[in-house]
Amino acid sequence: MRLTRFVRQSALLVACVIAMLAVVTPSHAIDFYEIQIYDTDTAPVGHLTLELHSNSTTTATGHLAKRQMGVYQIRETVEATYGVLRWLEVGQYFATAKLSNGEYEYAGSRTKIHFGIPQTFEWPVQFGGNVELDYMRHGTEDNPTTLELRPIVGTSFKKFRLVGNFAFEDPFSGRGAHRGFQFNPSGELVYDLNRWVSPALEYYGDMGSIQPLAKVDDQQHFIVPTLNFHFIPQLELNLGVGIGLTRASNGVFLKSIVGWTF
Repeated sequence: MRLTRFVRQSALLVACVIAMLAVVTPSHAIDFYEIQIYDTDTAPVGHLTLELHSNSTTTATGHLAKRQMGVYQIRETVEATYGVLRWLEVGQYFATAKLSNGEYEYAGSRTKIHFGIPQTFEWPVQFGGNVELDYMRHGTEDNPTTLELRPIVGTSFKKFRLVGNFAFEDPFSGRGAHRGFQFNPSGELVYDLNRWVSPALEYYGDMGSIQPLAKVDDQQHFIVPTLNFHFIPQLELNLGVGIGLTRASNGVFLKSIVGWTF
């Protein structure tokens, strides 16, 4: 019975993404400053977590993919998160990048409020959300000032954890301004292999403006096999390789997250 329920919940999350793919403004690009899936849990109350996000595109094939992915560019982002309540955390990002001009420079900042919805009953599905304001430098982002609203849904079955992030971004300035919300879905399926490591399959997409969505070939979709290591409770270590699935994402990127909770 529980297995059937888990399959139905998983199918529902996947169906939401597939339904959006069927629809036709070109999309921009996934967020290479922060390649991360948000779950419904938050930082421990009164504790500070520092993370370093390191992302780099290694290859891209075709003019569109090279323009969207920024080959050989390196992005390093420091994230500081503080647990305010049992279900609420706040965070600040400081983004840096080595761009095509070869200069390593400050790229901008972001502020987030991330929460999980407290549950009175033992629900099979957990809900949460993330609200983020991006204020990046014009030279580093097509849409420098952006508001992101990210509903989060998660469910577990035995050693599996399935999480869906359905991010809607509204650019206030830049190329995507005044075109309405842009849809950037993502998610992951995690398997708790043992006390040391949890392999996962992550997904990241950028579909562009909702009205109308870009053609599938102009959208970005990546599958990212990853490993999550749990050597000690305070340490977070996530390593992955992203593989593009469309003409606009025909390439490979490397990602890592190293974090420590104080």
